[in-house]
Amino acid sequence: MDKKITAAFYIIISVFSIFLLRLWYLQIIKGDEYKKIDERNRIRVIDIPAPRGIVYDRNNNALVKNVLSYDISMVREDMPEDTATLAELGGLIGLPMEHIIKLAKASASPYESVKLRRNVSFEEVARIEARKTDFPGLLVEVTSARGYLYGQTASHLLGYLSNPTPKQLSLPEFSNVPRQAFIGQSGIEKSYDSILRGVAGKKIVEVDALGNIIKFVRIQKPLRGEDIRLSIDINAQMEAEKSLEGQAGAVVALKADTGEVLAMASAPSFDPNLFVAGIERGAWSALINDPDKPLMNRAIQNQYPPGSTFKTITLLSALETGMVSEGTSVFCGGSTYFGRTFRCWKAGGHGGVNTHRALVESCDVYFYDIGKRINIDTISKYASAFGLGRPTGIELDGEGAGNLPSTQWKLKARKEKWYQGETLSVAIGQGYLTVTPIQMARLTAGLVNGGKIYKPHLLADAPPELERTVDVDQGNLDFIKRAMLGVVYEGGGTGGRARSNIVSIGGKTGTAQVIGGAIRGKLLSGKQQDHAWFISYAPQHDSQIAAAVFVEHGGHGGSAAAPIAKRVIEAYFNPPKPESEEEKQEAATGEAQAPEELKTEGQAPEEQIQGGQNQPAAAQEPQDVEGD
Repeated sequence: MDKKITAAFYIIISVFSIFLLRLWYLQIIKGDEYKKIDERNRIRVIDIPAPRGIVYDRNNNALVKNVLSYDISMVREDMPEDTATLAELGGLIGLPMEHIIKLAKASASPYESVKLRRNVSFEEVARIEARKTDFPGLLVEVTSARGYLYGQTASHLLGYLSNPTPKQLSLPEFSNVPRQAFIGQSGIEKSYDSILRGVAGKKIVEVDALGNIIKFVRIQKPLRGEDIRLSIDINAQMEAEKSLEGQAGAVVALKADTGEVLAMASAPSFDPNLFVAGIERGAWSALINDPDKPLMNRAIQNQYPPGSTFKTITLLSALETGMVSEGTSVFCGGSTYFGRTFRCWKAGGHGGVNTHRALVESCDVYFYDIGKRINIDTISKYASAFGLGRPTGIELDGEGAGNLPSTQWKLKARKEKWYQGETLSVAIGQGYLTVTPIQMARLTAGLVNGGKIYKPHLLADAPPELERTVDVDQGNLDFIKRAMLGVVYEGGGTGGRARSNIVSIGGKTGTAQVIGGAIRGKLLSGKQQDHAWFISYAPQHDSQIAAAVFVEHGGHGGSAAAPIAKRVIEAYFNPPKPESEEEKQEAATGEAQAPEELKTEGQAPEEQIQGGQNQPAAAQEPQDVEGD
């Protein structure tokens, strides 16, 4: 019996020794580790996204703001594991079970709060709150979401938000950005994301076994993003968008003496509000597969032949080199021959035209004549000086460079020499020449501001960035500017539909021939229409605005693009406002006053605008000249 008692004693001592050793191991060796695990189960760190900065237009009208959003979240550790409960959770919050599992797997930590739904309705919040106890860890969070106040207006310029990609999260500039935060992915939202997004905060909370918050341990408040004021004018922007409705094309309007973007529209467009709560797969697929390419910013990305708008540079090149003068005349019989027949848009010809009338009536034969004699590298030199052939540097992604042909370019790109006959095509804005609408707007600004080439920019408070001043004769620029005024106000001018009673508008029409491609998926009358261009400025003296309008497959620049330029320019100079007594009287009588720029003391408006033939053409009605 004594031996049995002794054996039992040693067994008991051994068991207790094992327990003590295990307890020592857990408490001393693994104590810190298990303490951290316990803390993680009890203490949760929840990211607080910072409200983004507000975006205003130049007149302090809010374009983008933050709105209240109810988000549904759940900690991955608290998510149910059995499929039946997961399916029940999915039914409650309106998500397929597979999608919930995918979201959970994407989280970096089991204790990370996973956003299941964003921006849910108040009715959904009430329904979820009523059943929160059935799903431990399910949270309804009140956050801020982006609200684009004008819908599709300026969508390409403003851009959209989405969660950072894995590649973005690996970059240093996003090291402090929560995985489920929204960041700018295009437009201004992307270009100025670091300014707009602010700094995320954190709240450390204590939770019970069901994941319910029982105590706030510490809160680190987020730092709100900075507001920015854009250079765009929302009145001009909305008019540009409205004018392009139902068409494909672009409008760019710049402040001629600073490079500020006053309007930038691209059509067709998209609604950035689709991205506010995370765009659905079907909606995203519809956008990227749409043959009209609504996500493409045609104002800066697409590259097209400029058509006859380029004749302004061709003429400047010829004037600067002494190849023509203001008095040079050419007879246009409807075509000219140089290895083959080059036809004018006007089948019967323009007859005898001087330099001024050649630009006003857009006589192709006159510019073919220049093309017969001028060197392509001379044209390329002046076109390059005014910014063609390279991106403008505006703070938006994906800008196209266009193509500026020269002898060296063709040798490199085509392994062929340049032929003089090809210069005739370039002289009227065709051939290998391509440009973007923003390049043509900047070129126009340079023509009317004395040859100053500014870098276009979108921040209203940014100082102007003068890239260069083109070394050209000011008299030649003034001559071209007067001819552009004649395009709109003189008889036979191709831009009569841009004529305004509010402000004097000068411009140049262009019709670019189309080879191949499709017209938004359709053909018109069995054939494709040409692209329509119109570049313009206003007013005649001390010009403030320069604009380029492009209508894809729009037909003729004079009929399709010129009226759009007029509406955009008038919206800038004459924004909507309460009617004064004078305006009410004017509306009652139907009498509109001529622009002040076209008046002088004791002189009628029509006597102010005289072309090379000294004819008071302003008194004539606008004409629909369908050749350019």
